[in-house]
Amino acid sequence: MHSGKLITFEGLDGCGKSTQLEKINNWLIQQGCEVLKTKEPGGTRIGQQIRHILLNPEHKELNPESELLLYLSDRIQHLKETILPAKAQGKMVLCDRFHDSTVVYQGYGRGIDLRSIESIISYSIKPYLPDLTFLLTIPPETVAHRLDQRDEQFVKDRLDMESQDFFERAANGYHELASAEPERFVCLNGEQEVEVIHQQIIAVIQQRFEIGFKS
Repeated sequence: MHSGKLITFEGLDGCGKSTQLEKINNWLIQQGCEVLKTKEPGGTRIGQQIRHILLNPEHKELNPESELLLYLSDRIQHLKETILPAKAQGKMVLCDRFHDSTVVYQGYGRGIDLRSIESIISYSIKPYLPDLTFLLTIPPETVAHRLDQRDEQFVKDRLDMESQDFFERAANGYHELASAEPERFVCLNGEQEVEVIHQQIIAVIQQRFEIGFKS
């Protein structure tokens, strides 16, 4: 059995990360791995209630600092209740967004000084950073177009409605995070064909974790 790993998928809204997470989830299962597929916010029962508060388009008055603390509350609950127990059981944990999203969206996007919560991050989150992070990159101006192309059942949430300037700041944030941690981040062009990206992700996982070398 492989030791448990946390693999996160990051990127701007509409980058295709959720599609790739689903595809690699199915591939890992085919390789005989135990897999836990989860997301942030909302990876626990409590987190689902926090997610409703955070992403509800009607909550326009939500204060940026309150938003930040809600994301952190969701993440700590998620780690303690779901992610860490799954890793201890040897599972591959695939998470749609993690702490990098908070740094990028609340830090770079909203302009909040994250040093004000450094003690929380250092104690409750940094010891449990992902083993591997896939960052799917798309131009900020592509975000609105991709969200508009989703099926008619898709309802835009509070973050989907942000301005292009917001997503430009977020894109710069992702670039700086990836540059600072090149061993953890694998940056992939999110404008490639879905299957091309999927095969690139498989290749990285095979190399990093020696999974999936079956004929």
